[in-house]
Amino acid sequence: MIEIKTLKSQAPGAPTAEQSYRKITDEDAAPSSRWPALMVLALTAVAIYVKSLFPSHAKSDLGPPTETPGEDAAGGGPSRQAQAEAEEADKEAEDETGAIRKEAEDDQALGSGGQAVGTAGLAAFLGIDSPPIDYEQLPLRRFSPAKLEDVFGSDPASNDNLTLSHGGGLSGSAGASGHDFEGIGSGGAGSGGHHPGPGSHPGPGGENPGGENSGGPGGPRSNRAPQLAGVVSLRSIGRCETLLITTIGLLAGARDPDGDALAIRNLTTSSGTLTAVEGGWEFTPTPGYFGPVTLSYEVSDATVAVAQTALFSVVEFIEINGTSGDDSLTGTECADLIDGRDGNDVIDGRGGSDILHGGAGNDFIRGGAGHDLIYAGRGNDIVYGGDGNDTIYGGDGDDRLFGEDGDDIIYGEAGNDTIVGGKGNDQLSGGDGNDVIQGGEGDDQIAGDAGDDVIHGDEGDDTVDGGAGSDEVHGDAGNDHVMGGAGNDQVYGEDGDDILDGGDGDDRIYCGEGDNTVFTGDGNNSVRTGNGNNVVTGGAHVDIVQFGAGQDTAQLGGGDDVAAGGAGNDRLFGEAGNDTLSGDDGDDVLDGGSGNDHLTGGSGDDQIQGGIGDDIVFGGDGRDRIEGDGDDDIVFAGAGDDRVEGNAGNDRLFGEAGDDRLEGDEGDDVLDGGAGDDRLEGDDGDDVVMGGAGNDLLAGDAGADTLDGGTGEDIVKAGAGNDVIIGTLDAAADCYDGGIGCDTLDYSQATQCIDINLVEGKAVGVEIGEDSFSNIEAVIGGSGDDHFTIGADAVTLSGGAGDDTFSFDVAYDANDRDLIHQILDLEAGDRIIVSQYQIRTDDEPANGAAGDETDPFASAYGDEAGTAGQPFRFRIEKIGDNDYTYVDVYLEQNDEKDYSIEIQGSHRLCYY
Repeated sequence: MIEIKTLKSQAPGAPTAEQSYRKITDEDAAPSSRWPALMVLALTAVAIYVKSLFPSHAKSDLGPPTETPGEDAAGGGPSRQAQAEAEEADKEAEDETGAIRKEAEDDQALGSGGQAVGTAGLAAFLGIDSPPIDYEQLPLRRFSPAKLEDVFGSDPASNDNLTLSHGGGLSGSAGASGHDFEGIGSGGAGSGGHHPGPGSHPGPGGENPGGENSGGPGGPRSNRAPQLAGVVSLRSIGRCETLLITTIGLLAGARDPDGDALAIRNLTTSSGTLTAVEGGWEFTPTPGYFGPVTLSYEVSDATVAVAQTALFSVVEFIEINGTSGDDSLTGTECADLIDGRDGNDVIDGRGGSDILHGGAGNDFIRGGAGHDLIYAGRGNDIVYGGDGNDTIYGGDGDDRLFGEDGDDIIYGEAGNDTIVGGKGNDQLSGGDGNDVIQGGEGDDQIAGDAGDDVIHGDEGDDTVDGGAGSDEVHGDAGNDHVMGGAGNDQVYGEDGDDILDGGDGDDRIYCGEGDNTVFTGDGNNSVRTGNGNNVVTGGAHVDIVQFGAGQDTAQLGGGDDVAAGGAGNDRLFGEAGNDTLSGDDGDDVLDGGSGNDHLTGGSGDDQIQGGIGDDIVFGGDGRDRIEGDGDDDIVFAGAGDDRVEGNAGNDRLFGEAGDDRLEGDEGDDVLDGGAGDDRLEGDDGDDVVMGGAGNDLLAGDAGADTLDGGTGEDIVKAGAGNDVIIGTLDAAADCYDGGIGCDTLDYSQATQCIDINLVEGKAVGVEIGEDSFSNIEAVIGGSGDDHFTIGADAVTLSGGAGDDTFSFDVAYDANDRDLIHQILDLEAGDRIIVSQYQIRTDDEPANGAAGDETDPFASAYGDEAGTAGQPFRFRIEKIGDNDYTYVDVYLEQNDEKDYSIEIQGSHRLCYY
């Protein structure tokens, strides 16, 4: 490079360039004396042209030239040093309006009379005082650009990206959609862009022969293209942000060698949209896009346009990192990635779906708007999720986590945490530790996990699981599903139609109002419901269930369970175990299942089944239906018209008040109808059937039954078997039927005389009234003076205490039957009366002739009585260990018969 330094002359009145030129050409000196002046002029012209090819503020490179100025070693673009110098120059040249200030070139330009910038080189020894040069007046030959290229190499203004357009226009690859913006001058402050003179036309390579930028000796230098410092890098933005792109930003590193004003032409973007605004362009990202963005544009000096590229990125997250100390970090309205690291940090994510890391320490974190992902980290942290569907991890420590608005997911993790879901359908997990969790508004899913937790579902249809530990779990308002989990839990359903599950352990479950479904789980549990239609399913151990009003159902499972239905039509099933069930008010269904159960229907028309086992059943008020099922049951039907079946086993059935129907079925049963007109059936077995008060119907059926009609006009049917019918002292007309077997009619309770007529089948007395009977084989009198009338049917009689009379009124029997009547207790005062008899001798001759038919009575009892032929014969015989006294009487009623009276014991008899 050649640098020329010009200095002003010390002598006043220095000639002008034209004067010097004319003086030289007019001088008549020898040729040898003119060459020095010509050389000076030639060198001056060359220096002026060379100077015009370089920026006026270029610095001298004192070292050996290794690169072409403004290009890197490969020649492919600006060098790093050139870029740095250009950027520094641009910064220093910016004024408050954003324009680039032109350095004081006017005082240093050639022909200005001032000192040039460069000082080294050839001009160091040329002390030329030069006035301002008027180039138009110099009669110099114009230099051709081709010759300059031959001398200095390639044109420094050349550029592969250069695009020229005639008439001041620009063309390039940016397309018609590009944005144009007038640039900023790279010359002095306030300098405008380059404008060709009138009638000028740019020549090839940016030259304009004959114009003001002409490179010939007769005109100004040629235009040179803007120079660039490489690809422009702009700051990254978030997906929700916009970026203001200014002309200054796009011209970073750009300069014009000629000092012309630069402008931005044909600005386009690879994604998003550009909108022209005051001061530049506003870039708006494509919704949902993140990644690199390329801006393509042209840098123009109004004559030459150079293609340029600016790069930046739309990032998914804007990263903000804290330190190991106590930081205060604030995010943007976009999606941020904030890491507080160690220390007690304060983090505010603000807008956007952020990822926030509290790190170690006791942090305070606000997610702000957006769907945030928050890791509180180790320490006792406070976290507010803010708006949006947030996910929060509490980490180790006793954290306080608040989801606030949105459908949040919160994990308390280790520590004794406090978790509040807030509004929305939240998913909350306490993790290890004794946690306090509130679901807040919305349909929440809450898990207490390990530890003794306190959980409230709050409003909404929540799913709550206490997990392991002895938890206190509340569903609160809404139709909740509440689970105690393992441990001895307290489970509260409260308002709404809830599903409650105690899980393992000894749980206490409180349903509250609503139609609830309860699973007690294994363990010894207690359940209390409010009003509503509840269903309770018990576990393998002891459950205690207290229902309120409503139609409730309990299936209690194994264990000795206790359940009370309360008001309403309840269904209680004890299943296995010795259960105690009480239907209380309402039409209840009770089933004890297996085991020795205690069942009480309460008021209402109940259905009660004892099941297998020795059950005790109380029907209570109402028209109950009760079945004892197997084994030995005791049933008290209670008030009302009840039906009771003992089924198998030796049952005791008590109808109590009401018109009851009692059936003993199999087994030796005891049936007591109680008050009311009852129907009692002993069925199989040796039953005791008592009608009680009322007009009852008693049936002993098979077996040796004892039947007592009780007070009232009763009908007693003993059925098959050797039965005993108790003649009650009710002064009512009872009807007794002994049925098949040897049956006994027992009036032993009577104290006054009774007239018992076995011929007519009637018993009449003051105490007993007028009873009728049939199929009776034995009769027992009372303690009064009873009168027995014995007919043609064999009978066993017991007169009891009192002076009893036994009258035999035996009708003629054409079948010639043997007839035996038995008196079991003939005592002093008793009489036997035979209504008809005739004493005779049996002296029929052997030859068949008629015997003596004279009445031998007189000879037997009258004066003619002797020692022979007496009609009565007394004999005492010993049969086994017992003595019997016999009275044999000869009777004649068409044929010969023996009439014998057998008296137990050894007696001495006398005739009267």
